[in-house]
Amino acid sequence: MTRTNKWNWGVIVVSDRGDLYLPGCLDNVAANLPEAEVLIVNDQDHKLGMAGAVRCGMSMAFDAGWEHVLWVEEDFRFNRRPPLVAMRTVLDRSPRCAQVVLKRQPWSVEEAQAGGIIEMNPHDYLDSPYDDVHWTTHTRIFSLNPCLIPRHIFALGYPNGNEAEQTTRLVDSGYHFAMYGKREDTPLVHHVGHEHAAGWRL
Repeated sequence: MTRTNKWNWGVIVVSDRGDLYLPGCLDNVAANLPEAEVLIVNDQDHKLGMAGAVRCGMSMAFDAGWEHVLWVEEDFRFNRRPPLVAMRTVLDRSPRCAQVVLKRQPWSVEEAQAGGIIEMNPHDYLDSPYDDVHWTTHTRIFSLNPCLIPRHIFALGYPNGNEAEQTTRLVDSGYHFAMYGKREDTPLVHHVGHEHAAGWRL
């Protein structure tokens, strides 16, 4: 299919469980983003591990020449088409923002009891000052949940560790993170997986 994107972006899908989640993920991406170029990091033999797979995906995005990458792990599904133009606007308006994450449903027991991700630590999230595009800013975690990442961030690669190590690395360099939408908005993605393979456990 000929790409019709008006700007240079693509999708990285990270898979480590073969056919368990990947086909459904690819169908969901195609249904919501039919114009997207999709590249797959396949770690079903678990040789890369979490950090290695992320480094591989970021390297693929860099080599593809993309300005932004939409990062998708195979056990997530879009509830509707992601608002990519608005997500890019967040990054344009906030140059020190390292990623814009799409809100998912509460997952842990603690999140469910609190009512959501933001509700669990509400004072750690700051509302954006704009009326046309909404997001919350925070420094809690660089998340590998579905998100839009600009080139200057994925060009940095990824440390040999988990999301906490990447978070510290970026926050210490003056970056922050964003969750798209108003804090009370319903989730834009749904986590359908259960447990990563051993190499992906944090």
